[in-house]
Amino acid sequence: MERLNRRDVIKIFGATAFTTLQLPAAEPGTPLYFTKDEFLLLDTLTELVIPADDHSPGAHEAGVAVYIDKTVAEAFVPEDKTSWRKGLAAINDLSQKMNGGPFLKSSKAQQVELLKTIAAAEHAPKTEPEKFFTQLKETTAFAYYSSSIGIHQEMEYKGNVILDKFVGYDAT
Repeated sequence: MERLNRRDVIKIFGATAFTTLQLPAAEPGTPLYFTKDEFLLLDTLTELVIPADDHSPGAHEAGVAVYIDKTVAEAFVPEDKTSWRKGLAAINDLSQKMNGGPFLKSSKAQQVELLKTIAAAEHAPKTEPEKFFTQLKETTAFAYYSSSIGIHQEMEYKGNVILDKFVGYDAT
């Protein structure tokens, strides 16, 4: 029986580790946390909260749902993940009651009416959809106005620029 020397053992383990650690790449555009249906619902909801208009693109174009998906996928606290899934399910449940079908199968007018209904209780949310709407709206606004589209196109922020003349407050 031939004995292996230390270098041979390291070569064998190194080759084995390299081949077993290769993982398939995720499909481009696949959500990190949400299912494809949940992600589509989330993307639709964020676009309804901040829609595109003549002045600037909306939440979809700004990648708000992608940002939320990434943030939720990386969340450490389990409740930070489950609250989103529960909220999306609650939206579909409410849509089933109000419109007779899931949110994405409802007309745009029905979708907007559902959001108006839950937004009416925004300052004192009691039901799961009302609580979720607050979370959705706050996160959508944060993500949108943190994006390049929100900052530069919507708010028209120009950054630090040199002023030819300081137009300040006259204290006299």
